[in-house]
Amino acid sequence: MTERNTWDVAGRARVSGRWAEHARLWNKAMTDALLSAAVLSPNSVVLDLAAGAGDPTFAIAERLVGGCVIALDSSHASISLARAGAGQLGLGSKIKCVQADAQAIPLAQDCVDRVTCRCGIMFFRDTGLVLSEVLRVLRPGGRVTCLAWGPFQQPFFDATVGVALRLVEGAQMPGQAWEMFRFAESGSLGGALRSAGFANVREESLTVPRIWTGSAEELWAYQQEVSTLCQPLFNSIRAESRPRVDAEVSALLSRFRSGNALRVPVNVIVAAGERGV
Repeated sequence: MTERNTWDVAGRARVSGRWAEHARLWNKAMTDALLSAAVLSPNSVVLDLAAGAGDPTFAIAERLVGGCVIALDSSHASISLARAGAGQLGLGSKIKCVQADAQAIPLAQDCVDRVTCRCGIMFFRDTGLVLSEVLRVLRPGGRVTCLAWGPFQQPFFDATVGVALRLVEGAQMPGQAWEMFRFAESGSLGGALRSAGFANVREESLTVPRIWTGSAEELWAYQQEVSTLCQPLFNSIRAESRPRVDAEVSALLSRFRSGNALRVPVNVIVAAGERGV
């Protein structure tokens, strides 16, 4: 399976009927942190990069009155899902879905007020080129806001990926998977924005709750389906090791049970910058 097909499969899994209800609140706190730093206005024209199947594009559209959001992703399957989801939610008039490479954004100069990117900035092949494109399409005074993962050593990864690495002999984190943490070092994401020419850059490290309304076992199954870059690691878990790994992950995730849901703390980095006037 190609890398693109793997991303497409993960995108479909995220919006599948099997997981839709349990995953409804899974990314909400991260989206809220991103949009709080984005400082949207009701009439903003927003470009959401690496929009996937529409999360957080839909949340952005719901906050707009006279504005609109452009969902951009390189995956045809994900953009198709975003377009269908927008229609189902009655948000079609506020959302335009575009399949394109963020390194060559097919928009005119000075045409958007805000650019958002949640958990996507880490994966662009040429971050500097993407940010130069963002600077080009932003109107003077416009704002870009990006959210990236904090360090690998945090409760959620310790309880999932970390278990496989500890219990499976010879298991290794795939090289590309480490890209998720390329901006974990304090100041690195803000530094990328400054290097690209953004002004008034602010960076913040936050701990927010990911809320899962299903069981720990279901969360582990979901995580294995949607974690594109960790698929080689998950696939390396041999049948004889699987029961021990599953039991350990479930036990660790169950520690976060609060009432009818799991509240798993995650560490993220949020950085924002402005195009000069």
